Amino acid sequence: MNNTVDEMAAFGWDDEIEYSEGGNFTLLPEGEYPFIVTNFERSNYTPGPNSKAPACNMAVITVKVTAPNGDETTLKEQFLMYEKMKWKLSQFFVSIGQQKKGEALRPNWQALLGAQGKLKLIVNPYKDKKTGEDKQNNRVDRYLEPEEPNYQAQQTAAPGYQAPQQSYQQPPAQTQPPQQNVTPFPQQTTAPQNSAGYNF
Repeated sequence: MNNTVDEMAAFGWDDEIEYSEGGNFTLLPEGEYPFIVTNFERSNYTPGPNSKAPACNMAVITVKVTAPNGDETTLKEQFLMYEKMKWKLSQFFVSIGQQKKGEALRPNWQALLGAQGKLKLIVNPYKDKKTGEDKQNNRVDRYLEPEEPNYQAQQTAAPGYQAPQQSYQQPPAQTQPPQQNVTPFPQQTTAPQNSAGYNF
């Protein structure tokens, strides 16, 4: 019999609630870990009186982080979608392979579930507002670039385009001697330079 519990299963207002002391929170040590995106929500950010951010769209992304020993923790990240915070979104999309450094991106939000990357975790100390206790949790310090970027198709395409360019250079070189023999005008001495102009 399978006794595993689906942590994402919803229940109704009249359903029985079994006793629970809380989720299976695990504090991981600081370090670099792989992650997988397990949830994505479109939301809105409403600034408070002391907020430094404007009202804007907000992407709420849940990632599951796994340590080498099998320990796991889940983090919920809020990406505020305004100009000053573009760097954080770009860092995330580069990590999962959707964006290439230095290039613009129109995000494919539908492809987020199951996307994988790597991040650096830190241990964040904080004070519980209700109890006043000193506690710790994990936070994402930054999302890391892939060690092997998923842009191999673009990288291998570049040499393919260079090869035809080289083949186009050869025919003008073969036709240059007849041109020089037929038209001995001084202006034609620039013909080899013009043929070099095909190197785009």
